[in-house]
Amino acid sequence: MDKLNIAVIFGGPSQEHDVSVVSAQQLMDAADVRTMNIVPVYMNFEGRFFHGPTLRRLERYKPSPPGLREVFFAWDDAGPCLKSHDGSWRCGIDCAVPVFHGPFGEDGRLAGMLEIVGIPTTGFSATNSAIAMRKDATKSLVQSVGVNVLPHVVVQTSQLADPEPVIDEIEEKLSFPVVVKPANLGSSIGVGLAKDRETLLIHLQGALREDTFALVEPQVQNLEELNIAVMFRDGKTCFSAIERPKSSAELLDFREKYLSQESSGNGGGQGKLGAAIVPSQGMLSLTRDINPDLDPELQARLYDYAEKAFAILGQRGAPRMDFMTDKATGELWFNEINPMPGSYGFFLWEAANPQVLFPDLVAHLVQEALGDTVKSFTDPVPQDAYLLPR
Repeated sequence: MDKLNIAVIFGGPSQEHDVSVVSAQQLMDAADVRTMNIVPVYMNFEGRFFHGPTLRRLERYKPSPPGLREVFFAWDDAGPCLKSHDGSWRCGIDCAVPVFHGPFGEDGRLAGMLEIVGIPTTGFSATNSAIAMRKDATKSLVQSVGVNVLPHVVVQTSQLADPEPVIDEIEEKLSFPVVVKPANLGSSIGVGLAKDRETLLIHLQGALREDTFALVEPQVQNLEELNIAVMFRDGKTCFSAIERPKSSAELLDFREKYLSQESSGNGGGQGKLGAAIVPSQGMLSLTRDINPDLDPELQARLYDYAEKAFAILGQRGAPRMDFMTDKATGELWFNEINPMPGSYGFFLWEAANPQVLFPDLVAHLVQEALGDTVKSFTDPVPQDAYLLPR
């Protein structure tokens, strides 16, 4: 059987560039080389694409490796492909696997480009990716199908010219303490806890330096986080293991989520990013429980909310959903969805029942994309809508 050429695309001009590179290395290490030929494609800070063997050597990223060939995605007479700009090199592509976190990749812009070209692409569609990236838009959409979300206020950059009215609104609707976060970012970048009006303004200014929208919501008392990944397989929604991360900090920040002081024991493409700091596998640096002992009613609601949110957002890929619960009251709220979670959440699938190993997860994503992505070359305009001669 001929191997599939799989373009794994990563990097990008996002605050989460480095996490994207690490996740992509893990995914490429896990891909089944008996059925797939991995073609690494790096997007640099300018949004240009590059290919070359040094992309598989993490120690060469400073922050991007040398000796790469600039390429672009196209559909020529032989089908979807990567090409060099001077026309001296071409590689056919069967499917693209984006591995991005944050803007310019996870938010649907890359998926939209690939959809226009016609290259089968894993994960959410461009439209659903864009919705998923806007935390407030996602909350409104999933709430429409019966999923519980926290009340929240959205703040735009322009409102900080005269911040008193929006601060009054937040204090009136939510009361302190409140959590402030950029509406379009992940990995806890720009997240802050405000306990009064002064710190609220400081955290709004910080979040809006990272994004044009900030989301403000009440801090959950007796907070316990519960994360779960989902996929649609064999005609039904499948659930990963449930993760309950724990932290000594009031809020998880970016470095605590993704960096640890000791090696996580990964092989393959991973290497040190600094003298004593190496990337962890998603949240593996945290003390956390996998498949914790939960109240059956709470667990049933978690599955129900996850399935409903997944369905309304396109039922594609293997996103991870993050929930919050009040341990004292048992209330459960949807927090956000990650279309491309760090490390693609492979450690959650490996602890699932039934177990899904990382190579199987990659194979599922590729086969799903190949099964429902078809480029049409026919005239899309219905006859009664012709305005030009045919």
